[in-house]
Amino acid sequence: MPRWVGLLGSWALLVLGIGILGWAVAAEAITLQDARKLQRVKVIDNLIVETRKQQIENLQKEMSKATTSVASLQSEVASTEKQIQDSHDSDFVITVSTAENRVYARRNGQLVFEAVCSTGKNTTLTEGGHTMVFRTPIGKFRIKSKEENPMWVPPDWHYVEQARENGMGVVRLERGQCVADVCASGNTVTADGVPVEPGSMLTRGGSIIIPPVGTQARSFPDVLGTHRLNLGDGYALHGTQAVSQLGRSVSHGCVRLKNEDIARLFEMANVGDEVIIY
Repeated sequence: MPRWVGLLGSWALLVLGIGILGWAVAAEAITLQDARKLQRVKVIDNLIVETRKQQIENLQKEMSKATTSVASLQSEVASTEKQIQDSHDSDFVITVSTAENRVYARRNGQLVFEAVCSTGKNTTLTEGGHTMVFRTPIGKFRIKSKEENPMWVPPDWHYVEQARENGMGVVRLERGQCVADVCASGNTVTADGVPVEPGSMLTRGGSIIIPPVGTQARSFPDVLGTHRLNLGDGYALHGTQAVSQLGRSVSHGCVRLKNEDIARLFEMANVGDEVIIY
């Protein structure tokens, strides 16, 4: 065999080997590339799954909160509805809507009275470590007593509130004690020896003086209007001088009505009648 034929055969085998090697390398490269792609896809899929999982968990939490809120609201509504339904057994029932600031009265289920009112302003006042909340209580009550021309005996918070609004302090006057020329003895408070008239606000040295409960100085006429229906614990439906504030939540907890309206309601209502506030 000629020598050149052998060389040609060797060269052909070399080229074939190189081709096979190149194909193998290319195939390996493609395999690695596909593996990397698959890995990236898997990572992305995992991220999507984790994100969706987190979204689902967040959604479940929000749904749980919403369900709790709805359940609470439904419970309150159901309680109020039950109270109103229970009241149908009563001959005369007064209902007060704090959201609407309106008073309704029904006799045997029929509406016989409706009027605008003012309810609690839902603010707080802190004094001496004690916090007072000025809100109208929610629930079912009964009229405990009826009064014509009621006299208001303001609690201490009235004087504290007035003092703060005017940048003043407060001084509590005890029986048998004097502050400057203001003295308390028995049921009488005197200023410079002269009895203090009911409804007077006493000030001395940049402070408002709080007179003892039971003295004439601690009584304020006309503030509660012409009539009052007492519910207990200091709460009542009564008249008011602040007619321009009716329809707003501005009271310290009582339900205020025009004198004409409370007079009509006073005539309709009896001690023991139900009052539902919601």
